[in-house]
Amino acid sequence: MAADSRGTLVPVSFSGRRAQAMPFGTRARVALAQGDVEGGLALTGVDRRAGTAIYALRIANQSATPLRARMTCSRNREMPVLAYPLDVHIAPFAIAETLLPVRLAEVGPFDRAIVKVSGADIAFTLEAPAPPRASKRKRWLKVTAATLAAVVGGAFGAAVATPRIDLLAAPARAFAGAPLDVPYAFAGWGSMQYTLQTKDGRQLAAGLLTQRQGTLHFALPRNSGSQLVLAANLAGPLGTVQTSRRVVIDEALPVKTAKTPVPPRIESFTIVSPLVRAGSPLQVHYSTNASSGQVWLIDETGRLWASAALFADGTSTLKVPQAAAGQKMRVVLHARNGTADAVSTLGVLVQPGDTVASNTAAASANGPLALVLSADRVAPGDDVTVTLKGNHGDSRVSLTDATGNTVEQGDVPAGQDAVTLSAPSVKTETTYYVVANVSSGVSEQSLVEKLVVSPR
Repeated sequence: MAADSRGTLVPVSFSGRRAQAMPFGTRARVALAQGDVEGGLALTGVDRRAGTAIYALRIANQSATPLRARMTCSRNREMPVLAYPLDVHIAPFAIAETLLPVRLAEVGPFDRAIVKVSGADIAFTLEAPAPPRASKRKRWLKVTAATLAAVVGGAFGAAVATPRIDLLAAPARAFAGAPLDVPYAFAGWGSMQYTLQTKDGRQLAAGLLTQRQGTLHFALPRNSGSQLVLAANLAGPLGTVQTSRRVVIDEALPVKTAKTPVPPRIESFTIVSPLVRAGSPLQVHYSTNASSGQVWLIDETGRLWASAALFADGTSTLKVPQAAAGQKMRVVLHARNGTADAVSTLGVLVQPGDTVASNTAAASANGPLALVLSADRVAPGDDVTVTLKGNHGDSRVSLTDATGNTVEQGDVPAGQDAVTLSAPSVKTETTYYVVANVSSGVSEQSLVEKLVVSPR
């Protein structure tokens, strides 16, 4: 017996008596968490002279639950009749294949044969039709047809249902400790068991296959020995086929370890310039074992204002832009060895340049953008009007102290020219800076004016 491509069961051979080929039946498969259960029932033939109908039953139990199969015959509107006196028991992880003869004279007329398969939490049924009722007038024609069908069906079934292993492509050589993949394919009615053993008989892997094609995956241990034997046993009702493949095991390939770079270390990082001013060079000194890297000048929003490469003498110089005046910045040392990084950070406040030209004078002379205060010396609580003269975009005006902390700020949209700030409360005369960050197209510039606040 074997299953064709449509899942029906095909008869192959019976006793010497004449039989009619009836390849009709059903197959069922139940998927469970602990394993699948697959079954098939088919009417394989009927011996009219002996008055017997022969059914083929196959149950593949891949679960841990023992199963029992009971066969009955049923007719419409009548109680089912026990067709076979003995139940078929299927142990866990086992396959049961058997032929069930049904004596037609004892059972009587019926429409279908039913096999109920049940276990602890499993229950399903398989059905197959009853043999056709033959008339006496055409009996000789059916006998002749049955004989021809038995011959043709037997030849075709023997070709299709006979178990055979079409593919077991194990490589000739493999490496210890490496994965081993073996494609396989088999045909016919049956299931294939495989074992992977060492040369001295130690079993490394084993299993049962019901899928007719696929790939076996093995993880070879490093102590696999010098040779492995992969044996396959394909068994079914129509016979058994065995084959084996030998795989020579070579020593594991040496693992090439990449040279790990020495982690970079930053032993010291200082700012040499005593005072960081806009428009002036900023010199830093460092001691590190890094082979490459950079020094960055970054504001609080993460914007990069200046950068310089690392040098072997441990000194780099950054050019501080004029627009950075009045802003709190971070000087970042980024050291690198291969893919390993090290970072060190210093905080600085960028002071206005040594010479700040009067914005008011420049505005009156050439008409460029200028920042004008209503008063450069005020008392606490006084209002200070900050005016932007010239063509400008959206601007932000901030009042900061000498440490770079923002005391107050306001926005001047592109259509406006002024914003009012309030002088903070102080106990001694204190110098503040009014910083205007002005956008113009895709560029941005900063204007700075001093504001002195004295107590009343």
